[in-house]
Amino acid sequence: MKNGIKALLIICAVLLGGTAFGQNLKFGIINTQEVISKMPERDSAEAKLMKLRNELGSQIEALQVELNQKYQAYAQGREKMADLVRQNKEKEIQDLQQRIQEYGQNAESELGKQQSALLKPIVEKITDAIKAVGKANGFAYIFDTAVPSLAYYDSAMAVDVLPLVIKQLGIKEKPAAPAAGKK
Repeated sequence: MKNGIKALLIICAVLLGGTAFGQNLKFGIINTQEVISKMPERDSAEAKLMKLRNELGSQIEALQVELNQKYQAYAQGREKMADLVRQNKEKEIQDLQQRIQEYGQNAESELGKQQSALLKPIVEKITDAIKAVGKANGFAYIFDTAVPSLAYYDSAMAVDVLPLVIKQLGIKEKPAAPAAGKK
């Protein structure tokens, strides 16, 4: 009985496998980073990130100026300070250095969160367009060449769907800039 079931499963697998191999599967490739670079929404996202980066950077610069001033005052008067005052100034400088370091880490984290939040709708829009192109054009798979997990693809056997996705998104191609030195 068990051998009969195994044989039946093997026959089904061979028949179904033969059907799948008999089909002419269509594979596509796309570089999503290139699509993102063409998205009009990217410019406003980058402007918002740059504004936040500048705000955070200004705060770090202000803290750094404060640290430099405290250190210079400490270095100039250290020899004349009582031990308790000197220890207090050293602790104050160390605490400020620690605050600057923590602020820098928090700033990096905040920038990462903001970048993710700003890119999420752009990535979702691209993903929806890729799915629509895949479905409309009969692709079995569309691989993202921007993701390093794609170990190999034969470009002769895959279709670059970038132009189709750009069209699906309604992005107008910008004319190429003239080469330097040419009229």
